[in-house]
Amino acid sequence: MQVHNILNTEGKTIAIKDPTYKFRTEAGMLINSGTSRSIVLHGNIHDLFFVEDDDDEDYIPLVPFLTRSWDISGFILLVYELNGPLRFLRANDREKVKNAFNTWRGDTEPSKGKTTSLFTLGDRYDNSQTKTGKTDTPSDGIFEKYLNDAIGSPTLALELLRQFCLISRSTSPLGKKFLKEKLLIMIEATDMLLPEGEIRTLNLADRQRVSIVQDWISDSDFMKGTDTVVFIAESKSLVNSRISRLPQVLDVEIPSPQVETRRHFISWFNRTQKPANNELNLWGTQSQLAVLTAGLSLQALRQLLVSACYSGEKLQPDIVIEKVSEFIQAQLGEDVVEFKKPAHSLKDIVGNQKLVDFLRTQIIPRITSTGKDSIAGLSVCGPIGSGKTFIFEGLAGELDIPVLVLKNIRSMWFGQTDVIFERLRRLLMALVNVLIFVDEADTQFGGVGRDAHATERRLTGKIQAMMSDPQLRGHITWLLMTARIYNLSPDLRREGRVGDIVIPVLDPTGEDRKTFLQWTLRNVYSGDIPEGEFELLLAHTEGYSAASFASLRADLEAAKNRNGELSVDEIIDVISDRILPNIGPIRKYQTLQAYLNCTRKSLLPGDYSHEIRDSWLKEIAQLEAMGVRG
Repeated sequence: MQVHNILNTEGKTIAIKDPTYKFRTEAGMLINSGTSRSIVLHGNIHDLFFVEDDDDEDYIPLVPFLTRSWDISGFILLVYELNGPLRFLRANDREKVKNAFNTWRGDTEPSKGKTTSLFTLGDRYDNSQTKTGKTDTPSDGIFEKYLNDAIGSPTLALELLRQFCLISRSTSPLGKKFLKEKLLIMIEATDMLLPEGEIRTLNLADRQRVSIVQDWISDSDFMKGTDTVVFIAESKSLVNSRISRLPQVLDVEIPSPQVETRRHFISWFNRTQKPANNELNLWGTQSQLAVLTAGLSLQALRQLLVSACYSGEKLQPDIVIEKVSEFIQAQLGEDVVEFKKPAHSLKDIVGNQKLVDFLRTQIIPRITSTGKDSIAGLSVCGPIGSGKTFIFEGLAGELDIPVLVLKNIRSMWFGQTDVIFERLRRLLMALVNVLIFVDEADTQFGGVGRDAHATERRLTGKIQAMMSDPQLRGHITWLLMTARIYNLSPDLRREGRVGDIVIPVLDPTGEDRKTFLQWTLRNVYSGDIPEGEFELLLAHTEGYSAASFASLRADLEAAKNRNGELSVDEIIDVISDRILPNIGPIRKYQTLQAYLNCTRKSLLPGDYSHEIRDSWLKEIAQLEAMGVRG
């Protein structure tokens, strides 16, 4: 193992060690211990992995990485890829299996209940085989014929692999095993070979392959044997559930590369892969680049570095952020997630002084903490138009951290919701520090009750578990925003998830209203408005929300563009002509619910008491009796 030194984010020299892969160790332990003979390897399967020889080091794809890692005595490695041949890692392994195959055919006796025919898949071999199992093809040729015919015929390939395992654990009449070595079979693109779906909806070939594999890995002799099959798929959810949900099938996840792995890759690339005359020109250190590329696969990171070397220009943070955004959206879908880097901060927030102070003094320290005082997330409620999204994007801008906006994690396609969730979870495990925005959170998640669809229950349960996952605490902060906090599942709102802190964003009152009005008039009226006229304008804007003030500001700007700078009377004319949308009762209902669900007395207007809380409940009941529900 070589150790290289680079600068960290603070400019200090640190040692870069070669990456270690927990998934390889975990899968190896399952194979060696015999805990499972059927393993689904899923996750970040399309990425690059580090290998080192005596005189070389490289990053290579998963299957070559595994074959090099598991190239040990006592095992025969076979790899099957869709529409490709059955590949043996070593030529002498191919000869061993061929000899075992031929010996097994010669020792087979119909009277002992065995059959020489490897396949029962139709008439494909009827021309060359007789009812007694004799063939017109020499023994050596039969083996090669089966291998050749398996190319482009995945059903035959799977059946042939199943029969290889049968040969491996079979013995001659003298008690001698046909194969001394253990078979280790890797099957790529399992999600295409054994696609998920109800069995009645699959075509005949898919059903046949599911049946072959189910019989293969459910055979008690196979489960007690020494051979292992490793199914490789991006998501376990994409593999037919008749296979993936069998109790003897265990899964091992390949995570997205962590910051240490990305740091090693950048260092390795800079030492070995950069063009001779084009240096890797960074705005900062390699460690800063490793942190900023959180969420990228090594394949995507390599593209970024190659492009930077080719252009010769300095790689800037905004280019990196754009690449990360494109990659995340490509992985999850543009309709599922949006990657933002807010341009404004808390200093740009108008009014809401009490809330801004609370965010600065109590929320920011807990978001940036990685200790026991860190928070998993928080809920943001309040009536529609109160400015929830703008304020909390400003919070992200103040922290200078990216925002991941979840827009729609439900999918119309069967099984795709689980796949999207698995991709999301891998992504979050790789991110260093990020805020996850879920706007309209009450509609994004389903329920967990008996009436909810099974997919919704499963999705909501997984999201809830992820919110309280200690591995993510201090790295991921969830912000669930909704005007209808009362519709959000109680399981999500409990403490330890996003129920620790429920923050109401309310309509401006008192000094905040004056600040909003001053902001509204700033560009259309120069100088100070006399106090009496200012009070008159306050009266005309009674009941205005943050969105109402923003809309009024736009109307006044339009009037100024038509007539020039406005007088107070002209401003009043514009305001008097406006009629607020007929949503007052609904906003009142949502405001009362925000009061009721708030978890900090200091964020509520006025004093708090049980009597006041009871009055809110009575007002809510009266509005509901009138048919008002937010």
